Amino acid sequence: MRDARTDGPDEPGIETEQPRRLNADFPKYSIAVASDISGVPQQQLRRLEESGLVSPSRTEGKTRRYSDNDLAHIADIAGLSDEGINAPGIRYILQLRRDMETLRAEVAELRKRLERTEHDNSKRRIR
Repeated sequence: MRDARTDGPDEPGIETEQPRRLNADFPKYSIAVASDISGVPQQQLRRLEESGLVSPSRTEGKTRRYSDNDLAHIADIAGLSDEGINAPGIRYILQLRRDMETLRAEVAELRKRLERTEHDNSKRRIR
């Protein structure tokens, strides 16, 4: 499986940054830019990292870099914080959301398997 963040095009020896920049997980924003985009002050971004709610990537020089997904995550956290929810509550809500997504994926997979089984069984009845 190819990874758009690290893999270049199919031709060896040719490198391109375009797929990396388009990847929502690619860390590309400094803390100042992330703060401007998200509307969350830089100090609060640092506190979110200290509390373990956000984990930006780091450059070799230890500079924080935020991805588009990090910014979306920060927006979720900021919205919950604006509703008066504290850091442990936010962490719990985010975990519940992740669990819910996992369960949705499992249910979708089980539905597909059930449909395949029903389809296979209907074929057997026809014979």
